[in-house]
Amino acid sequence: MKPSPPAAPIRDIDPVSLRLFLAALEEGSLARAAARENIVPSAVSKRMSEMEDAFGVPLLERGVKGVQPTPAGDALATHVRRVLQDMDRMHRDMAGFATGVRGHIRLAVSFAALSGDLPAQIQSFRRAYPQIDISLEEDTTQAAFRAVLEGQADVAAGSDFGHDGLQVYPCGHCELAAVVPGQHLLADRETLDYAQLLPFEQIELNRDNGISSVFDQAARNAGMTRRISARVSSHETICLLVARGMGVAVVPHYLKPRLAHLDIRFIPLRGPWSSTPLCIAVRDPQALSPAARALLAHLGVLPAAPT
Repeated sequence: MKPSPPAAPIRDIDPVSLRLFLAALEEGSLARAAARENIVPSAVSKRMSEMEDAFGVPLLERGVKGVQPTPAGDALATHVRRVLQDMDRMHRDMAGFATGVRGHIRLAVSFAALSGDLPAQIQSFRRAYPQIDISLEEDTTQAAFRAVLEGQADVAAGSDFGHDGLQVYPCGHCELAAVVPGQHLLADRETLDYAQLLPFEQIELNRDNGISSVFDQAARNAGMTRRISARVSSHETICLLVARGMGVAVVPHYLKPRLAHLDIRFIPLRGPWSSTPLCIAVRDPQALSPAARALLAHLGVLPAAPT
């Protein structure tokens, strides 16, 4: 028996074959995949057979009604999609070098991170790099950092705590204030220590926000326990409930002008709990796209690329 020629090494499978494989799965037919990719059906069939020879397992079940993936084909499809996405990203990044930086940045930010200069910096970046799109999603600091760790965001901005597995760069502070009802016992104070709020019920965000753990520690340092009367979805709702006498709270100080219509007092905090440091977080600075590196350079946390 004449020996079969050796199969092509798996590393030699080219992107065209991978795209044809996905097209065959999505169309359910080699003929329709060929029409979609503008290639003759016999060439598609040949490439599928070569891939099966290279991997040593059947990838497609062929029948009169078309093709279906085998279990191995299903598993391969997951890898192929990821490989093709990475290749598309590679081509976009390289095009950025050839024609000027361009691309898409997924930016996850906490509410606190939006309290300072970041919105203006993002706008100035957009003006400087009109070919770069930014998708901005606001969430808690932990959720923003988790999005970067899980690959759902490229860059996060939030309070500087709870960032295991990320590289962080300092980028300012969010000034905090106690907010109390207009007729509260503390309403006439010019500044407050956080411990002075502990005798009163407090209102805070109901999402996983790192500042909550900070104030739990502050309460333990003072030998007291925080009493939480309500957990709600936004700082604006916190202030509305404070105005209705449901408790006191700590919120970013910059909200004061926006909520001047409510009967509440914003009182700056003093001491170690007067502000929370902010940071920019990424998973791997070396793996950032040129677009993301340009943003971090614009924010002043990475050096600008040489010209």
